[in-house]
Amino acid sequence: MTNEIDEIGYATAAHNILNSMNTTADPCNDFFQYACGRWIHENPIPDDQSGYGTFVITTNIVRNQMKALLESHETITPKCIDMARILYKACMSVEKISTVKTEQLIEIFRKIGKWPLLEDNWNNYMIDITDMIASVTQNFGDPILFKVFIDAESKNTTIHGLYIDQANLGLGSGTRDYYLNLIKFPKHLKAYKEYQLETLKLVLSGANISYNISELINDINDIIAFEIEIAKFIVPEANRRNSSRLYNKRIIADLYTLIPQINWIKFMYHLIPASMHDIIDNQTNIIIQEVEFMKNLSNLLSTTNKRIIANYIFWRTIDVWSDILGKKFDDIRLKLTRVMSGQQKMIPRWQQCVQRTENLLAQGTSALFVRKHFSSEIRKEVLDILENIKKAFQDIVEEIDWMDNSTKKAALQKVAAITNKIGYHDMIMNDTALTEYYKKLNITSEDSYFQILRKIAKWDAERYFLRLKKPFDKYEFVQSASTVNAFFTFRMNSLTLPAGFLTPPFFNRYYPKAANYGALGTVMGHELTHGFDDDGSLYDMNGNLNNWWSKESYKNFRNKAQCFIEQYDSYKVPNTDFKVNGKLTLGENIADNGGIKQSFRAYKKYIEQIGHSAHKLPGMSKFTDEQIFFLSFAQVWCGHQTKEAQIKQVLTNEHSPAKYRVNGPLSNLPEFSQAFNCSFGSLLNPQKRCSVW
Repeated sequence: MTNEIDEIGYATAAHNILNSMNTTADPCNDFFQYACGRWIHENPIPDDQSGYGTFVITTNIVRNQMKALLESHETITPKCIDMARILYKACMSVEKISTVKTEQLIEIFRKIGKWPLLEDNWNNYMIDITDMIASVTQNFGDPILFKVFIDAESKNTTIHGLYIDQANLGLGSGTRDYYLNLIKFPKHLKAYKEYQLETLKLVLSGANISYNISELINDINDIIAFEIEIAKFIVPEANRRNSSRLYNKRIIADLYTLIPQINWIKFMYHLIPASMHDIIDNQTNIIIQEVEFMKNLSNLLSTTNKRIIANYIFWRTIDVWSDILGKKFDDIRLKLTRVMSGQQKMIPRWQQCVQRTENLLAQGTSALFVRKHFSSEIRKEVLDILENIKKAFQDIVEEIDWMDNSTKKAALQKVAAITNKIGYHDMIMNDTALTEYYKKLNITSEDSYFQILRKIAKWDAERYFLRLKKPFDKYEFVQSASTVNAFFTFRMNSLTLPAGFLTPPFFNRYYPKAANYGALGTVMGHELTHGFDDDGSLYDMNGNLNNWWSKESYKNFRNKAQCFIEQYDSYKVPNTDFKVNGKLTLGENIADNGGIKQSFRAYKKYIEQIGHSAHKLPGMSKFTDEQIFFLSFAQVWCGHQTKEAQIKQVLTNEHSPAKYRVNGPLSNLPEFSQAFNCSFGSLLNPQKRCSVW
């Protein structure tokens, strides 16, 4: 070690590793417990979380840094960055939110249409479905009954495409079982119904609207019944892991056949700025992701009383916006959250406001964070590791025996073409570019929180739909640079590592390379492998949905992927009666397994090139560099969840539980068994192994 900073870095790494381990566990049978057991025992889940682990802790650290920046009175330029502070301060004004916003929200609803729950005398002739969903979308951003969005055109990613997809349910994406399997999940729908009743009572009384409780309960029962019908034809997420199946290119005129109840041109005109009406007509291309969903929705609309449809749309919109209405609404929502995820308390208001500010003004908060907490030196070192991971993946592709040469060539071209987005978008360091980006948004300290949200929504919607006139930008940074996560985007063929993620324990310039490759390197490999998982493999080097596989090579790929489905299907979720869904989690499992394999190879190549091992970590002289690598990998996933959150994850989330994100890939990696001298037949040194990349 050459200087004091290195010594501190090594000491910190050793302290973190040792203080997380349960050395009484057998690393060859449960490495997750061996690497993380002490950490889990000493870090109970806080009441304001449904799970607690490395990602939550790092996110809290970054949010505290962002909080200090947003609350600082330090003068900053350009002025547009200061809008983030204005938004944050307005969000923190809880008292004003509680007393004013319910009336404001209802006032907007009354301006845009007639809603049964708000009217004393209401009949079906008072409503036009097109006007209703168009007005709600225009004012609140979501048509509720389906989704409309813009993204790269999947088969020509130089341009943007217009998409329509199935709806989300009120309990969230992937929650259809909560609606349809009441024997297995008796509490969820009951809690949802109670949440609706208490929220609507508070909304109506807050807006001085009288109501009959029995009629309100009847309306809620109708809303629930309607949503159950939608849940019946929602396509499960596990069946949507094929982008080719979701690519159904039509024209807007075809939508009139699928759902004749809606005037689609009129709806689109409400949605987009008037300056763009010239590019939308019946011949405009639109990609319908779930054709059968649209047909079934049409049938449901034709057989459902308009009062129920209107009430459903009203309720779902209120639900989305109720989180801005203050503590009384938060307390009601918390009761539902306890049933859904086991979280007992709301996160602190300041955390909610930091998160909202990051989401709504991503470039402004990115500029604040990066200018204070990131450096070009970190960017360079991270890029060096990433290039080594890419090279390891290329070597693996060259060596595998189940792909023919033409398919290998296409795979290697795709790896070489991946766009690296490290830390942040360069625009945020350029005051002129930032000012130009926000030039049409003007929020001031005199604006109320609700006014600010409305201004941002209008500004963002106009920018969003103007994309249809512009080429697709593969270099765009969608997330705030303070995000603690990593991403691979199929249509961009890009790998994104935000600045917020490039912090300990994932990366530290002064940690040994074994720790950085084990943690950050494995995540890099994971994200890179997403470009070659069961869905990402359908996209070519330009991000286009385009088959680059030979028939035989793709057949071999699917056979190898099937091995992972069967492996993960066998894993039982601890403390529950559920098992992991190997089909739903396939893409993430392929990425987990490929990521650690590539990173370990890259690390060994690095040691080979420098010609010597690293200095030993203090207090860890008995551990080899390889063992430090695997411990650093596993401790990325140290954490645990409430029972409710575990069940929700296995039903709705494409990621496997943390235990199997560690033990699963290690059981497939012979180098791990060698590093820990695992006897043949132990759980992590099995006879049968799965491998793709």
